[in-house]
Amino acid sequence: MAQPVARIGRPRRLAIDVAAALNLIGTLGKYLGLAALFPVPFALWYDEPFWPFLAAGAITSGVSFALERVTAGAAARVGMREGFLVVSATWLLAAGFAALPYVLANNPQLGSPIDAYFEGMSGFTTTGASVASDLTEINRSLGMWRQFSQWLGGMGIIVLAIAVLPRLRVGGRQMMESELPGPEIAQLGERIRSTARKLWFLYVGLTVLQVLLLASVGWLGIDDEMTPYQALANAFFTMLTGGFFILPWLAEGFSAMS
Repeated sequence: MAQPVARIGRPRRLAIDVAAALNLIGTLGKYLGLAALFPVPFALWYDEPFWPFLAAGAITSGVSFALERVTAGAAARVGMREGFLVVSATWLLAAGFAALPYVLANNPQLGSPIDAYFEGMSGFTTTGASVASDLTEINRSLGMWRQFSQWLGGMGIIVLAIAVLPRLRVGGRQMMESELPGPEIAQLGERIRSTARKLWFLYVGLTVLQVLLLASVGWLGIDDEMTPYQALANAFFTMLTGGFFILPWLAEGFSAMS
């Protein structure tokens, strides 16, 4: 009787290299924490507490840096399976990062960790749902952070593409196609990083243009409530068709910069 022939070749890998995925998550989180610096000038201008933003950024970047260092040896083992885990975990962790300033500031509307996480997830996913029933209890710097979080979410997949996809080898193109809306992206190949950068610059450029156009409405006297603060905050949600909007009262006191 003929003996069964043993299959020769590399065994099929079913498990996910968690250490490699955590290394990439740490790399992303390390730079994501820097985004918390954006509302600090607004907090200083309006004489509002700025430490919640600094603390949120320090916690996020510090923990992420430590995670990256601990798993440094696994950095080269990121594959397609790890890439999908990184994408899923990054969205979950990004919402937690967005929630930290709300919790640390003990905001009456969003101070609860659950409420803050919901608001953070809604912002980063550009969903626009909110647990805040009275936006007048959100100060100006937190209001700008709220707007900025959804703007980051609108460009988040592009930033993710720049940082992650070039390290995913065969999985990069498939993930780009599955994440980006609209027509299928064809023949990206090795041009993923370049394409992502161009989209990122386009996104920022269109945002700047919209801010200038909206601000000119106030400068020309067409709408006195459209201050630079209003222009920036409104651009942050209209550029990505998000649901967080800014109220006119938040612009009070900013007219001096008009």
